[in-house]
Amino acid sequence: MTYHAEDANENTPMLGESSSAPNSRRPQQSPIFRFLHFFGGGIYAPDSSTYDPIEILLNVEHAEERDRLTERWRDNKLSELSFVGVVAALLTGVLTSTGSWPDILPSGHQSPWPVRTCWYCGIILSLCSILSAADQTVRLHRMSSHRDAWKNIRNLLGKKHGRPNRSSKTGRLKPNTWQLYTWQMPVMFLTTATVSMIVGMFLHVWSATRYLDHDDWLDSDAKVAITFSVVAVVSITIFVLGQVTLYTTGDDLE
Repeated sequence: MTYHAEDANENTPMLGESSSAPNSRRPQQSPIFRFLHFFGGGIYAPDSSTYDPIEILLNVEHAEERDRLTERWRDNKLSELSFVGVVAALLTGVLTSTGSWPDILPSGHQSPWPVRTCWYCGIILSLCSILSAADQTVRLHRMSSHRDAWKNIRNLLGKKHGRPNRSSKTGRLKPNTWQLYTWQMPVMFLTTATVSMIVGMFLHVWSATRYLDHDDWLDSDAKVAITFSVVAVVSITIFVLGQVTLYTTGDDLE
């Protein structure tokens, strides 16, 4: 995670936001910020991989190059939305097909309300991911059919309150912060739905152990809860470490 030193008095920059302006310098990052970058490394909040391509295409001098970069951004965004929509649909199918899980525990008792809440929240979040991905895909296709398609897309990405969003320090055009988060919404909904399901599974497997007798504290339900927790914690740890290794400071190789 890194922040701009410039425009400190303007809008709060994005997680991992970087400047492609000439001779820009990145501030030193603490190990904690570097470790937690996976929260904003594109898997949830926008980072430099989201900000930089838009910032560059808004500031290229030659019109042909601007149009080419805008078309490339459009094509890659459509591919991303297609992938996110498919994954969100699969997650929705998993959540709806396992809808009976949070209702009754293996012991026959009614599961606590937080378990059912996590399940239902996961369903609505994954549906919102599908809907937002479909909406943005349709909008991009419709905008692309216009005669001034690339110009209109750049205006959408770079204007704020109807005016060009420029840096007060460098004069370069900046992406609209709301636009960055809007185009990231399908991924944010999908990630939140996945987290909701994982939390619900933890609550589900451990809620079954609350009815154990002291004489039989390690029955099958407890063994399932312990085994699931170990596997889940190891998997989540590996995932987080993998996200940390994908972090880049944007410094050029010599």
